[in-house]
Amino acid sequence: MKLPTFFCVGAQKSGTTTLHDILIQHPQICLPEEKETKFFQDNEKYQKGLEFYIKRYFSNCTKEKILGEVDPEYMFFEYVPERISKDIGRDTKLIFMFRNPVDRAYSHYWMSVRRGYEDKPFEEAIKLEPERIKKNQYFRRYFSYISRGFYVKQVKNYLKYFPKENMFFIIFEEDFLKNRKETISKLFNFLGVEDLSEKINIDLKSNPASLPKSKIIRDILYKPLLVRKVARTVIPNEKIRLKIRKFLEEINQKPFKPPKLDPALRKQLLEKYFIEDIEELEKIIGRNLKNIWFK
Repeated sequence: MKLPTFFCVGAQKSGTTTLHDILIQHPQICLPEEKETKFFQDNEKYQKGLEFYIKRYFSNCTKEKILGEVDPEYMFFEYVPERISKDIGRDTKLIFMFRNPVDRAYSHYWMSVRRGYEDKPFEEAIKLEPERIKKNQYFRRYFSYISRGFYVKQVKNYLKYFPKENMFFIIFEEDFLKNRKETISKLFNFLGVEDLSEKINIDLKSNPASLPKSKIIRDILYKPLLVRKVARTVIPNEKIRLKIRKFLEEINQKPFKPPKLDPALRKQLLEKYFIEDIEELEKIIGRNLKNIWFK
């Protein structure tokens, strides 16, 4: 049974979808048909075992040199690193993508608005977060705007189980937006595949901001309604359901440019929540982040 050799574990809203769409073009890399399997995060899926995971998500991988997965939930949920280490091994390579944590939170907020989860103003949603995320996994997943930006705790969770030399750190603003070709070239070398950064399309921008054309279709797709439970009975094949869902998502989107975050509020939130975390992260990865994120 051939196992994955790498995971891009997040952070969410930091370019992981675009990275996925770049990696999937490489003929020596095989990724699951859907970007995020949630296997190591979802307890129900995880209980089905490693054989289920490989058969369900990597059955299309036959000739590729390496297998991998991109799932930003894996960085945030603290029990995931131990599961990956136990089932895949300590030699697994890990990709981390870091974005200004306030910009990340703001982008996350608008994603939750788009999907119909969020109906509060941004500042109020941040104030409500501590109580919200205590409720259950659903609330923790969708309303963790500030919490997901505490990168140090998340990286340290992985350092308990994996050596630092197996980690590749990408700063979204500097490495992915400004110096993408050089970054992707280094990443291919890190993963042990041929450097095709000159030959494949790396100038992508996946998952742009949008709003739903129909709130009814949106709620069917995202909210835990009876109709979704019925769909599982009518269409038992998960792959077919996912293809139908992806098609409906695409045709139900209309372009949307979120209002610009007030620079004073951005700076205030950075200093209130993240300054100490950023300083510690700088020491761990050996990069000056304040010069990038406090501009």
